[in-house]
Amino acid sequence: MNLSSTLPSRRILVIDDNPSIHQDFQKILTPPAESASLDALESALFGAVPMRSAAPSYPFEVDSASQGEEGLQRVRESVREGQRYAVAFVDVRMPPGMDGVETTARLWEEDEDVQVVLCTAYSDYSWEETRQRLGATQRLLILRKPFDNIEVRQMAHALTEKWELAQQNRCRLKDLNQAVLARTRELEAAHARLRQEMEDRARLEARLAHVQRLEALGRLAAGLAHEVSGPLGFVGVNLSYIREALEALASGKPLEDTADLLEACRDALLGTDRIKHIVQDVKLFARADRKPGTPVDVRRVLEQSISMAGEMLGSRVRLVRDFHEVSPVWASEHGLGQVFHNLLVNAAHALPDTHPEPWVRVATRQQGLHVVVEIQDNGSGIAPENLSRIFEPFFTTKPVGLGTGLGLSICHGIITGFGGNITVDSSPGKGTTFRIQLPLPP
Repeated sequence: MNLSSTLPSRRILVIDDNPSIHQDFQKILTPPAESASLDALESALFGAVPMRSAAPSYPFEVDSASQGEEGLQRVRESVREGQRYAVAFVDVRMPPGMDGVETTARLWEEDEDVQVVLCTAYSDYSWEETRQRLGATQRLLILRKPFDNIEVRQMAHALTEKWELAQQNRCRLKDLNQAVLARTRELEAAHARLRQEMEDRARLEARLAHVQRLEALGRLAAGLAHEVSGPLGFVGVNLSYIREALEALASGKPLEDTADLLEACRDALLGTDRIKHIVQDVKLFARADRKPGTPVDVRRVLEQSISMAGEMLGSRVRLVRDFHEVSPVWASEHGLGQVFHNLLVNAAHALPDTHPEPWVRVATRQQGLHVVVEIQDNGSGIAPENLSRIFEPFFTTKPVGLGTGLGLSICHGIITGFGGNITVDSSPGKGTTFRIQLPLPP
């Protein structure tokens, strides 16, 4: 049984041109083989290792080189074979070859981790000169000859321990780098999957948007056909009556009543005028105010819209202005004026003539990075089943001939086109509040 096989072996290289120095290092750093064998045997028999030897608690593997070139070759071979030296004790004077300082510099070129102890009996180099030649390093110590055995052993223990810790840290750093690389590859793979999923989602959303556009186009076409069919049929009936009267006149029959013909002409013109307004609203709905945004003073546009809607509101409606200081918004004066005027007219229509105290409230306030405009009335309100549809094209609760159902759709398109939002709160018999949220200029 060999005790040394259970303990780590730490390689030390002694570079000195004096053979007796090598013998001294062997005696100091390696325990006698007989003592180690007796200690191992006694440990196996009695379960304890006696403390009678001054030898180190674990062995060193000590190699020798008589010149710097030979020591350099040994270090080179140790690196190639993977059995590197932890510490090198290097004599400063080794004629006729390289001195210890040059040998140390060459050793670090082969193995940058080896710890070096320069051994000298003379003041060949000052510490500043040594630092200038080798640089400021923590891998170098100076040992004066004649050296003390305990001092040599302490240096060997401390420096090999330092070397081993450095190797362990390097291994840990390598493992950590590998773990980071593995994690990075996982994240890159996850990122690639996420990017693919986002691209797939974008394609699906594009297809969905296309389908929704087709669906909206279908609703628009159906609504347009429905809206136009009424006045168009009205025009056709009146023109047919006029044609029959003219054919009778051409056949020699006298006209029964010219007033009926004039009434039929007026009705036909009213029908064509109705169709013209429908087409204009559809064109406006399709454009939805494509003008570029500019900073707009909301209060000034509101005052202009109130002035334009004054005739619709009349003197019977009490107008309440609840204006607070707000920043300019990102929109267009024309688009906002169209929206405000439409909402004020709708509020006037929601106030029946029999209402005892009709009022309309117009308010502005700042809310973070947005400006909020509210147009509120205490009119008839909107039924809950209609509330979710009021922004749909051609949806209206007004009697036939009083609206195309495109006004609120146009308002919604204008506001959202500038990055804003429009919502509505309403209760039947209590009134309606339209709330517009507009962004500040970028």
